[in-house]
Amino acid sequence: MKSPGCCFCPADAARGGVRAANSRSGLQRQRGVALITVLLIVFLASVTAAGLAALQQTAIRRSTVLQHQQQARLYTLGVEQWALLALARDGKQNETDHPEEAWAKASVLLPVKEATISGRIRDLQGCFNLNSLWQTSAKPQSPNSENDARDNPTGDNPPPDGPKQDRPKQSDGKDSAQDQAKKPPPTEPQAQNSDEAEPGKGRLNEAQFQVLQRLLARLELKPELAQAIVDWIDPDQDPIFPDGAEDSDYNVLTPPYLAANRPMLSVSELRQIKGVDQDSYDKLSPLVCALPPDAPLNVNTAPALVLAALAEGKDPKDIEQVLENRPTDGYKNVDEFLNAADLSLEARLKNQIGVASQHFLLQVEARVGDGRAMLYSTLYRDKNGVRVLRRAFGNPD
Repeated sequence: MKSPGCCFCPADAARGGVRAANSRSGLQRQRGVALITVLLIVFLASVTAAGLAALQQTAIRRSTVLQHQQQARLYTLGVEQWALLALARDGKQNETDHPEEAWAKASVLLPVKEATISGRIRDLQGCFNLNSLWQTSAKPQSPNSENDARDNPTGDNPPPDGPKQDRPKQSDGKDSAQDQAKKPPPTEPQAQNSDEAEPGKGRLNEAQFQVLQRLLARLELKPELAQAIVDWIDPDQDPIFPDGAEDSDYNVLTPPYLAANRPMLSVSELRQIKGVDQDSYDKLSPLVCALPPDAPLNVNTAPALVLAALAEGKDPKDIEQVLENRPTDGYKNVDEFLNAADLSLEARLKNQIGVASQHFLLQVEARVGDGRAMLYSTLYRDKNGVRVLRRAFGNPD
């Protein structure tokens, strides 16, 4: 028998050809897998590089915007310093404040490279002060005290008599007529006697309460809103008026909250008061402000609607005519305005108006590239200068 290696076998040759063909086919498959792997790696690397480039561009843009925004904010603070100097200079030049002064007429538009800066100063005492509705109890102060000098910069009128009404009654009988005038009107039979102030609580400022009611009526709003506003400010938790509101009225809302029972810090608090909807807020908010209770109303800068509400039956159109004929330098004292407007006010209300202001609002907008900054600064001016009481970026409230 012959060995396999000694002769040619067709079957062996066939099997060898199959093996060679299979080897070549396997090699081709391996090359295809390697090519696909390389292409996949290239694709993933391209996607990763594109993503990193996009992230880098986003980071660069973000840092640029932040840089521009920070620069815009610094510009607004620079305008704030300008406003402090302008108000301080004005306070040294005259003792009245009116719309024809430089600080009131100046619409700041500074020529800054690659930036736009605009701003204006508004007199906050040219509106009805909601906090004047409630007079807090206070200890008697000397007429020469710093507070009296601060509250009466012009010297034409005495400071508002809110805190002084809580002083012990004199024995000369002069308070009897005022006591009768301070009783609530017949339409509010359930209102508490505002003259019987408890220590530390204060009392209702009846004169200002009536002014607010007339102002609401002029705006075609319910005068009863004034009752809920008083209950929001007064320190107790008992409703003073039939249409007032305290914690029991706000606890049932969703979400529930409590009445402030303190002076308002912002006009935006009106949105939380019972009966004040969006329409009421839009009408009332431009004409009111939230200042210290003894801040007087400046008749030189107040609008006709607010001034007409000082007296019953006064037509705002008549007051508008008076404002159009206002002296270039404004009214020098309250009596001059009252004579021009043909207004007759009781002494208590007359003492709560003036011709000078201490509280101002600065509104500044700065744009640098893609950055934007809004600044609202509440400024206070007295004999010691001008300082910032409150500063808000983005929203005044």
